[in-house]
Amino acid sequence: MKKQYNFVLVLIAVMWMVNSSMAQQINRRSQYSINPYFVNPAVAGTLNQIPIYATYRNQWTGFKGAPTTYMTSFHAQGPKNFGYGAIVSHDNTGGAISETGIEATGSYHIDLNNYDAVSFGLSLTASQFKFDNGKLLVYDVDDVALNGGQAETKLNLDANAGFLVYGENYYFGASVPQLIQSKLKLTAAIDPSDNRNLRHYQIMGSYKYSVNNSWDIQPSAFMRFTPVTPVQLDVNVRATYIEMLWGGLSVRPKDGIGINLGGFKQNLLFGYSFDYTTSFAKTLSPFAHEIIVGYIIPGKRGKYFAKGALGPRILDRGRVKK
Repeated sequence: MKKQYNFVLVLIAVMWMVNSSMAQQINRRSQYSINPYFVNPAVAGTLNQIPIYATYRNQWTGFKGAPTTYMTSFHAQGPKNFGYGAIVSHDNTGGAISETGIEATGSYHIDLNNYDAVSFGLSLTASQFKFDNGKLLVYDVDDVALNGGQAETKLNLDANAGFLVYGENYYFGASVPQLIQSKLKLTAAIDPSDNRNLRHYQIMGSYKYSVNNSWDIQPSAFMRFTPVTPVQLDVNVRATYIEMLWGGLSVRPKDGIGINLGGFKQNLLFGYSFDYTTSFAKTLSPFAHEIIVGYIIPGKRGKYFAKGALGPRILDRGRVKK
């Protein structure tokens, strides 16, 4: 376990040294460590419960047309080491542009030994992309790219893939959203072939350390980049008291700082993140808010909350526990 802990620390240190940017197509989530399934389909089925989460994020609070994101998800254990899950989302990126989508996931888990496992996940995604030219304030209303001020909607199909190595106190994985890079086929574009999904590359890792019977410390890191944009990095440290209350700090170099608070009781979970923007975007609004609520359906192998880097206890598929 010490080797796993050292590996995660090295991963975080390497991520920290890389410059970051916000130029990706996929929406941001500050509380990824609470529900990592949002960013990696291989997480589906890793828990001994069925977690149901809903999140709301308001970026650039107070700025007209600021981005807002809604997401709901669940995942569960299936038969014979399989897992499954689904995500429904709506992302409004500024009034004229929005996307509503659904993601269906299947995963497979392989035991490495009595304590660790590796999982592979694949999601199929369907999203409706909408560009409403009528909501734009433009200089030349006759520009052919504006499609006569009409709204355009297109159905887009793609896939997400990922893998995860995990144990009772850690996880490490990578995922590739928008794997197929399918075309959006917007007719208003000068060259419709240029309008397509862009493949993203994501790396995530976390380790949960029990200080004593009351306190746990969980550092985690998340890195995302594309072939045409610099790296976006999130580093998070969360402290949990008697597995009921937590507080944490998130840092995104050259972008922002976040404070995370939350708690859980029985089957209910609530988390809140307040982000302060440190980049030039703070001239529009320096603040962002994110809320996550969850309901956990207990599994057949024990109580709801237990010590585990993925949240509730990882799947105990016949492994020996010390």
